[in-house]
Amino acid sequence: MYEPLFVSVTEHVTVNTLYDVRRVKKDGTYPVYIRVCCRHDKLYLPTGISLTPEDYAKALIVKTGSTKICKAKAQVGQVFKKVNDAVDSLNAENNFTFENLKNILAGPQKTQPKSVTLLEYWMEFGESKNTEKTREQYLNALKSFYRFLGCTVTCHIKRRSKERVFTVKGKKAKVTPSFVNETIIKQWDASMEEAGLSISTRSIYLRALRAVMNNLGQNNVISKTPKFSIKSGTRRKEDFIPVSDIVKIRDYKKREGKKAADWWLILYLCNGSNLKDLSTLVWNDDYFYNKELSYIRGKIADKVKVTVRIPVTEPLEKLLGKYASKPVKGKLVFPQILRDAKYEPEMESRTHDFNRQIRKGMKGVCEKLGIRPVTASTARNSYITTLTWHGISDAFIDSMVGHVDSKNVLRGYQGTISPKKRLKVNNLLFIDPEIDEDEE
Repeated sequence: MYEPLFVSVTEHVTVNTLYDVRRVKKDGTYPVYIRVCCRHDKLYLPTGISLTPEDYAKALIVKTGSTKICKAKAQVGQVFKKVNDAVDSLNAENNFTFENLKNILAGPQKTQPKSVTLLEYWMEFGESKNTEKTREQYLNALKSFYRFLGCTVTCHIKRRSKERVFTVKGKKAKVTPSFVNETIIKQWDASMEEAGLSISTRSIYLRALRAVMNNLGQNNVISKTPKFSIKSGTRRKEDFIPVSDIVKIRDYKKREGKKAADWWLILYLCNGSNLKDLSTLVWNDDYFYNKELSYIRGKIADKVKVTVRIPVTEPLEKLLGKYASKPVKGKLVFPQILRDAKYEPEMESRTHDFNRQIRKGMKGVCEKLGIRPVTASTARNSYITTLTWHGISDAFIDSMVGHVDSKNVLRGYQGTISPKKRLKVNNLLFIDPEIDEDEE
């Protein structure tokens, strides 16, 4: 983490520069952003300046002068002052929001020329997002949209520099934002449906486009923002399987697909955790003293730190013996997921590939067993559904899967749930709640 060039801290808002080493440019430089933090939310604003690590280190030291580095630092300082003055103005009026800040910074003039292409704006907007996963969603949505327009879209990563090379070629590659209207959006959605994309995927892509178009409207690049509705997926309600089918997966013996079945069961037995959290799971004191695995849930870590504790039941212990590393404090439990990846883009890619292997393997397993196809998300939903059908309280289930509900009074007392009680609950995961006791 590099020290910021400029910092300003008030009671509720912090403004500082950020040297973003996650995004290397073709010339080997990295961009400098202005980061505005309010509570747990962040806004990143480009300064137009990119520097090499060596030049950035010099910029931290230099005062004034006419050198290239001094001029770059001065330009960053001008943008920082403009943002900081706007924040101070809004704070004085007790009216600070990110939306109001963006409106002030936009000013009376357009921040982007009318001739800007939709492709350029969409890419820049997507790359400004905080996480690699969100940036990837915007890129995938962009690729889908331009392929719908008849363009050729290619994307690959250079081996040595890890730089992502992205190109869009075709007659409509240079359309302006005003090209997009309600009719075009409906046609795109229909083409995605015809191609077999799920409602969930289509809604993610459409939300990405809507965010881009709304931002274009806020910056006065377009005079009218297209209005369109986005269907809500039913994945969370329907994407689960009953214990009777989960037992079939547990008892699956065929060599082909057995590894995928085991990994799906690991996700299920680990409180329905996602693979990204398990990829960074380490052996810690919770395992050595309480026979539990534990981690801070990554999806909401920026907002609140929620610890998920996983009792090591007998079935899970057998799978750990088969797929986990030797228990050594501080070491990764499942090093085979990330392998040697250290940076977020690589980690996201490795996790995605591992998930895809599980999904691909489980497709064949489910066909052989004659059950509904499952994915990693099915494991989480099935875990929650199984405990719900066993009559476990919502508050307890929330604590097991790391859900956060500000209205849930028990959230502040999660530690009062004992390891023994957690173990007892997770021992229900292969007991079918639909079988009455008098039928046994």
